[in-house]
Amino acid sequence: MDLSIPYYKDMSRISNSNIGWFLKYGPTYLHKKLTGQIPDEESATLSRGTMIHESILQPEEFDKDYVVFEGKHPQSTQQEKFCKAYLQSLELEPNKKAIDAYSAVYSIRGKSEDKILTEAKALLEDMSDYIKSLQDGRTIISKYDLRKCTEVQTNIAQHKFASKLLNDSAWEEHHEFHINWRYKVQHLNEIKCKSLLDCVKFDFEHKKCQIVDLKTTSHIWTFEESMHTFDYCRQLCYYWMAVQWYLRNERGEDPDNWEVEFFIVAIDNSYLKDSSQIRVFEIKQNDVLARLDTIDNALWQIGWHMMNNSWDHSMEYYEGTGCETLDL
Repeated sequence: MDLSIPYYKDMSRISNSNIGWFLKYGPTYLHKKLTGQIPDEESATLSRGTMIHESILQPEEFDKDYVVFEGKHPQSTQQEKFCKAYLQSLELEPNKKAIDAYSAVYSIRGKSEDKILTEAKALLEDMSDYIKSLQDGRTIISKYDLRKCTEVQTNIAQHKFASKLLNDSAWEEHHEFHINWRYKVQHLNEIKCKSLLDCVKFDFEHKKCQIVDLKTTSHIWTFEESMHTFDYCRQLCYYWMAVQWYLRNERGEDPDNWEVEFFIVAIDNSYLKDSSQIRVFEIKQNDVLARLDTIDNALWQIGWHMMNNSWDHSMEYYEGTGCETLDL
């Protein structure tokens, strides 16, 4: 299994998120995502979720990726972008570097070069400590962020089921488990797929597997709604398809002889609350496997679009009269 290309940089393979985009927004949107025409969104909620995930699943990597900074932070999105633009600039001359970073973020219409330089240098001096803290490539977080991560770790350790689920030495356990796999769909060639599982556990003696997914949520007591909104059953089904391929092709096992269980560890990520509550849900196998037809059909259509390099309309449009049907 070739994992030489990092998961998020490999645009040659289809992920569960790709399927979600295809089903919700259509082939044109998916094609633009796969070709980098639409960049991935970066939100505060997503960033917090990533931070919390790593603190739980890869605590040994956390200090390498995050650093607490207690000095002055940017007071606006523009200031944040200025700091990053300054660091990313390849310009060697200091004044020119400051001007380039400033011009990339702020409006310079009607301003003289001297005026631009004065404002850029003032901003650079104001943000100098913050910029220095960014130079080692780590993501800056606050003391409060760090406290929330520690709090979540403690709450998981104290949860009578989550603690066992995520730390059971009797099983072969993998966190952030990257699988590059292939799926044969109808008469098309195999589709190249990829999956990144939060946690997967194997009991090779008894042929049992557990797939555990962590979800940060602000709706921990109405999580059923999130299950439907984000179709987490489809995600778990896609993970099981990846694990089946892995067992068969990498471990020489027959996955048909294996039992599988699916769990979601829901973590309250609301920063308005004093404590991060933990709830663990076992998802019924029938509910997960019921999404197989959806995945199979989506991969079939995506494969068709790839093979024909036609992305402006649906497969049904191209192969039919142009009038399409609804699945009611």
